[in-house]
Amino acid sequence: MIAIEMEGLTKDFGALRAVNDLDLVIEESAIFSLLGPNGAGKTTTVRMLTGLLRPTIGGAKVLGLDIAENLQEIRSRVGHLTETPALYERLTVRQNLDFFAKLYKVPKTEIKSRTEEIVDLFELPEKLDEPAGSLSKGMKQKIAIARAMFHKPELIFLDEPTASLSPESAKVVREQIIKLAKKEKRTFFICTHNLFEAERLSTRVGIINHGMLIAQESPAELREMRKDETVTIIRLATWESRIKDFFEDMNIEIFEQNQDKKYVSVFIKDIEKQTPSIINSLTKNNFQLVEVKHEFPSLERIYLELIELEGVPRGENNMEES
Repeated sequence: MIAIEMEGLTKDFGALRAVNDLDLVIEESAIFSLLGPNGAGKTTTVRMLTGLLRPTIGGAKVLGLDIAENLQEIRSRVGHLTETPALYERLTVRQNLDFFAKLYKVPKTEIKSRTEEIVDLFELPEKLDEPAGSLSKGMKQKIAIARAMFHKPELIFLDEPTASLSPESAKVVREQIIKLAKKEKRTFFICTHNLFEAERLSTRVGIINHGMLIAQESPAELREMRKDETVTIIRLATWESRIKDFFEDMNIEIFEQNQDKKYVSVFIKDIEKQTPSIINSLTKNNFQLVEVKHEFPSLERIYLELIELEGVPRGENNMEES
């Protein structure tokens, strides 16, 4: 099943084109992360998909429903965490969850059990009867995520879901996202600047800049596109300057060398085929090896390269922050 399908999705604010001709298909139970600098078009895209903005041109289907014709049904079947959690601060955590449960027409018979499940999931029992306004920023974030998931939506939009969370709490959120996607077939659409998290969490990522989608692949597929940039680090028991001549004779480029830390970094064209023979040759030439490892291009490195190729992101004239 297809969770989201965009066809030529475009949004103009006067003369400014914030989102430009997006074509994108996201499958059910995918964890999709949309990456891009501030002003790239991420938030505008989500606002159109959730019915907060109307497209200027093009359209989209969410859970098989047209965003121009079925907004009420779409809203009842999706969850949405905005970048700034909106809670009723005078109400307790319990009252906030109860209010949104009723708003999303969760059956009364299920509200208590669902509250207990959510409270246990996000470790909120001690805060349940405290006013939301008295809580820390990180705790408010956890409650906002819990609220977005309370009615068990099929599709959940999350904007910077682990912002303000401690490493322990962020780990809990990531684990729950993966669990819900795999076991309950929930689909997640995440907007984030946290590239490390996106790489670990996402089944697919999209990179957007100037309102245009410039890449859409799985993290592994993006790394495969840059596999020729993989650096191989060879660490020695003792530093030997002759290693430079060794690699020159093999016509292998040395990217970096560090005498104090006793290593060289090299570019190997065909890692799978060449690495074993290189290790064998090093051993035969009496180099004492401590470690040989490959450092593949990270999502962060690939992202920055793609954004740089597309030019400097727009600045003061942007209509959105993210």
